Amino acid sequence: MAKRAVIKPNKSFRENARILVPYLLEEFLSHRGRVVAHPRLKKDFHTMRIAGKTLRYAMEVFEAGFGEEFSACLEEVKQLLEIMGHVHDRDVCVPTLQTHLREIRSFNRVTSNPGNRMRTKAITGLIRVQLDTRKSEYDRACATIEEWSTKNFTDTVIRAMAGT
Repeated sequence: MAKRAVIKPNKSFRENARILVPYLLEEFLSHRGRVVAHPRLKKDFHTMRIAGKTLRYAMEVFEAGFGEEFSACLEEVKQLLEIMGHVHDRDVCVPTLQTHLREIRSFNRVTSNPGNRMRTKAITGLIRVQLDTRKSEYDRACATIEEWSTKNFTDTVIRAMAGT
């Protein structure tokens, strides 16, 4: 069972931030293994992204209590979540486009007049572009996540909060 962050009402804003932010960062990064290893697990990716949004919002609230180093860490979180948002946009968009493509193909099969058939080249090209873009953005997100592991981003965040 995962440990829980326990906010202490009798402690200061900063002291509670020092409890909560590392906990939320750990929760976010706990999804790393499955997400990085399995690009097709879109639900896991989305779950990680949502955990990251919680982290981001908490860091934004606590930013005023810490210095530039903490703000730089927050900026890194924002940049990663922006990339993850682009991936999620494709994860939502592609199935919709594929549904439209199936509907067009179904219509083309049943229409008796060949002149009424709709072309599908544009939509298949758009699906390909969306899938290629998703792969590129997904790879960028995973590279950032792995870089965080290599440079021990968690310790960087904790040090940024300890210095003030």
